[in-house]
Amino acid sequence: MITDEYARTFASVNDRIGQLRESGFYTFEQPFTAAPGGRSEIDSREVIMLTSGNYLGLVGHPEINKAVKEALDTYGSGACGARLNNGTTRLHLELEERLAEWMGTEAALTYSSGYLANLGTISALCDADTVVITDQFNHMSILDGCRLAEGSVKIFAHNSMEKLEYVLQRNADAAKKFVVVDGVYSMDGEIAPLDEIHRLTERYGALLMVDEAHGTGFLGANGRGAGEHFGLVPDITMGTFSKTLGGVGGFVTASHDIVEFLRHSAHAYMFNASLPAPTVAGVLKALELMRREPWRTEKLWENTMRFRSGLIRLGFEVMGSVTPVIPILIGDDETALRMSKELMADGLYVSGAIYPAVPKGKARFRATVTAAMTSEDVDSAVALLGDAARRHNVLA
Repeated sequence: MITDEYARTFASVNDRIGQLRESGFYTFEQPFTAAPGGRSEIDSREVIMLTSGNYLGLVGHPEINKAVKEALDTYGSGACGARLNNGTTRLHLELEERLAEWMGTEAALTYSSGYLANLGTISALCDADTVVITDQFNHMSILDGCRLAEGSVKIFAHNSMEKLEYVLQRNADAAKKFVVVDGVYSMDGEIAPLDEIHRLTERYGALLMVDEAHGTGFLGANGRGAGEHFGLVPDITMGTFSKTLGGVGGFVTASHDIVEFLRHSAHAYMFNASLPAPTVAGVLKALELMRREPWRTEKLWENTMRFRSGLIRLGFEVMGSVTPVIPILIGDDETALRMSKELMADGLYVSGAIYPAVPKGKARFRATVTAAMTSEDVDSAVALLGDAARRHNVLA
């Protein structure tokens, strides 16, 4: 039964969404009809794709498609069970071995999504004796994992090492201390100062977990992420398959003891359906291609620098991003939505981020550059963004 209280709860969100839909500026959940390459299609109309985690352009690679199809013929579309029961295949075990070898750790564990990897790992490791310490701008999956944890949660100001050390000092006597941060912040494109964070966790005896969802594949000499960028290996590294590896799912790498504990304690692993074998086969092939075709990483950085410098020349504020995740500050929510709608009509898809996803007055486009884009795609995207910004007086 929908009571008045439920109705008020629903209305607090749905009324605003309804207004956006009626105004014609609701640009979310567009019906794509092609893969997210450098260009894609919305309702069969071509657009330059500027909102996708397909960083290395591996989605749709013929070798990946072939591996997926072969696994589909062998294993079927799904295991219909959890990993601890009937959900483990030879491919799952091979993938976990390959992930541990790639990330330079003793062991690895795969989850059905990156969101679940954070949720399951944090909630399993942080019991009532744990002080959980997290950056205020961490991804929602980290924050939700902290909410599920039984420990005491402390939040420090974004990238403030002074605040982090203050929290660690205040909780120096805690039995267990657990620090979790993003390696690359998904809304701002910043790299966390992991060298300083690692130094502090070592000094105060805290476990360090780093979410490398937006760093694996192109940061560091072997693409291990922000940790490798700073020359260190966190106690726990989390990553996803849904970005550079062109699939879906998530993983953590750590010591054998931590992974074995998670395998038999993390509810998001134990009680969740296994990744389908065809998905696992595709990720295995993507790992191989990532190493065999280093030109993809080179092209990604070339496109990133070209796009970023083009925006800066036009006068856009890119908020200090140094990665392929490039925020473009617009300011006003309605302006960002209007521009997004107009850009879609002009042949460019870039998603707007508005309050409450970002602070009030900080609406932005969250652009993600990929290796699948040509130089012409990048230049066209910059030009179209500039034209839209001038129409709405966004540029100084």
